[in-house]
Amino acid sequence: MNTTTRTILGTSLLILALVLVAAAPAAATAEPDHPFELVEVARGEATSADVMLDVDMGRLEVRGQPSGDGRALVGVVDLGNAQTLARTVDPGAHLNVSLRGRTPLRPRVVRAGPYWDLNLADDLPATVVVRSRVGETMLDLRGTAVRRVELDAGIGDHEVYLPEGDTVARLTTWLGDLDVYVPRAAIVRVHLDGGRELDALPDGFVAVPGGYERDGAGATIDLSLGVGLGDVRVRTY
Repeated sequence: MNTTTRTILGTSLLILALVLVAAAPAAATAEPDHPFELVEVARGEATSADVMLDVDMGRLEVRGQPSGDGRALVGVVDLGNAQTLARTVDPGAHLNVSLRGRTPLRPRVVRAGPYWDLNLADDLPATVVVRSRVGETMLDLRGTAVRRVELDAGIGDHEVYLPEGDTVARLTTWLGDLDVYVPRAAIVRVHLDGGRELDALPDGFVAVPGGYERDGAGATIDLSLGVGLGDVRVRTY
C-alpha cells in the first residue's frame, strides 16, 4: 500500500471514528445499568471446535481456562445498552459456536462498553475467528490447544499471544497497532501483506522474500500480518 493510499484510508477511518465518538453524548445519562449476558457453551462430546466472535463495537478479551467443568466456552458480555447478542451453537464431535454483537443504526453509542470477557477450554483444539469493527482486542491463547487464529479488525489496537503448539495465524487491522507474541522456542515464519516493515522484531529472525523467519526447537508458527495504518510488532514470551 503506497503512502497516498494509506493517507486516504487513514483519513476515511478517522472520520468514521470521529462520527462514532461524536454520537456518544446522545446516549441518555439516565439509561439503566448495562445488561450483562452470561455465555455458557457446554462441551458435550466435542473433540474440536470452531469459535467465531463478531464484535460490532467494544473491547474483547479471550483467554484459556482449565478444562474439566464440562464447558467449552464461558464468560460475560456487557452489551453497553446499545447492542444485541445473537448466538448460534451447533453441538457434536465438532462444536460450532458463533456470537455476534450488533449495534442498532441510530445515534446512540454509550460511553462505556460494550465489553466481552470470554474463556475457552484450554485442552479443546479450536479455530478462533474474530471480527472487530471498532474496539480493542486481547487474545491470550497461551496454554490453549488453539490451532488456527484469524483476526479481521477495523479500528482499534490489538494484542495477541499465540499458543505454544503448531499454529496458523492471520491477523489484519485497518487502523491501529498490532502486537503479536510468539513462543520463545518456536519456529516462526512471518509473512507481511502489502510490503509493510515490522516496527519491532526479536533477535534471531532473518529476512526472507515477503517477511521473516526464525529457527527454533519448538512448534511451528505460520503468521501472516497486515496493518493499514499503525505499528505492527512481533515479540516473544
